[in-house]
Amino acid sequence: MLRRQALGEIRNRTIQPGRGFGKAHIRSLQPISKPQSVFKEEADEEEMETSRSHEEPMEMETAIPPLYENIDEDDADNPQLCSEYVNDIYKYMRELEVKYTVPSTYMTSQRDINAKMRAILVDWLIQVHQRFHLLPETLYTAISLLDRYLAVQAVPRNRLQLVGVTAMLVASKYEEIYAPELRDFVFIADNAYTAAQIRATERTMLRVLKFELGKPLPLHFLRRNSKAGQVDAEIHTVAKFLLELSLPDYSMLAFKPSQIAASALYISLIVNNSTIGWNPTLIHYSTYNKKEIQPCVRRLCELVKESETSKLQAVRKKYSSPKFLSVAEKPMLKGSFIMSIAY
Repeated sequence: MLRRQALGEIRNRTIQPGRGFGKAHIRSLQPISKPQSVFKEEADEEEMETSRSHEEPMEMETAIPPLYENIDEDDADNPQLCSEYVNDIYKYMRELEVKYTVPSTYMTSQRDINAKMRAILVDWLIQVHQRFHLLPETLYTAISLLDRYLAVQAVPRNRLQLVGVTAMLVASKYEEIYAPELRDFVFIADNAYTAAQIRATERTMLRVLKFELGKPLPLHFLRRNSKAGQVDAEIHTVAKFLLELSLPDYSMLAFKPSQIAASALYISLIVNNSTIGWNPTLIHYSTYNKKEIQPCVRRLCELVKESETSKLQAVRKKYSSPKFLSVAEKPMLKGSFIMSIAY
């Protein structure tokens, strides 16, 4: 009843000079009539259409169904899923991943560090991330900040861990609701650096990166692809395992986050004997066909094979736990089968 009364207060009202719409004004407005010339033009058009319909019958157009499914058509009632403009969001994210591309050869400009040192640091950051129980986005953002910083700033060997710790601190502030405190990062680095050193590096990092922290992550694209494929938890988790295996590897910088995400899911579908396949819906939403992701698929398969004997075991140990469905122990991710996917 209250709503009906509120709606009942809305009426057409005239405007008196200098007053605007008042409460006691006239309640109806005179309708605006069309000029006679407009009516005449409409009548002429109707007559032409009628005569045309007698001359030749019009062919009925047959609606051609799209090759891919609309995965957002049932999400209109959920405002958090942004179904009206989610495709525009991902289009913008693909523009950003190009804008924030890190050169895959940036190590050539670093005199005191190399790709192997970076891999050791990233493996340690994965352990730090797990120890603090942080969000998955925080880990990917931290590695992204690390690479973007190293690509433009020369760092001595004895400060590389300091940059890594700082990247995780900044990523935590950006992604987490409750970020770890500064003293927690001092402790986790075994007091190798002081709080003042971390704060100073944080200021330098933010200044060098111009406070632009929002680079799209492989995880963002993987979630979209997993929805498009309607995959189960195990397929999605295997794909996440592959994504994290790519983090310590410097050569993976040659691929865009969206490419890595598509390649990881492609491999996971095969490893899990899924009947889904790389169908038109996945091609549409990932924007990649099989041929376009094949180089990245090959490198990811090589990383899986290499991880069996690698000294850097943080990712394999993490995904061998029941919390992550022990996917790292899947027989299909071992031996010659994984390499058969690459070729």
